[in-house]
Amino acid sequence: MILINEEAARVLVTGREQDKELAGVGWSIIGSFQTWREAYERARDIADERDYILEWYLEEETPVPSN
Repeated sequence: MILINEEAARVLVTGREQDKELAGVGWSIIGSFQTWREAYERARDIADERDYILEWYLEEETPVPSN
């Protein structure tokens, strides 16, 4: 899921259900995705377009397979 805080210029990628509680306290849920990687890539694009800070939880990050 992606949350955005316009006032703080932040974008958060999260899979934590409890982060839904952030909606309504400065954050808005702007999307849900099938995979963490899809959410991250979309959030990265949004952060780049708006010059916002991109945040995520390291323990949720999906490793990129090595060849």
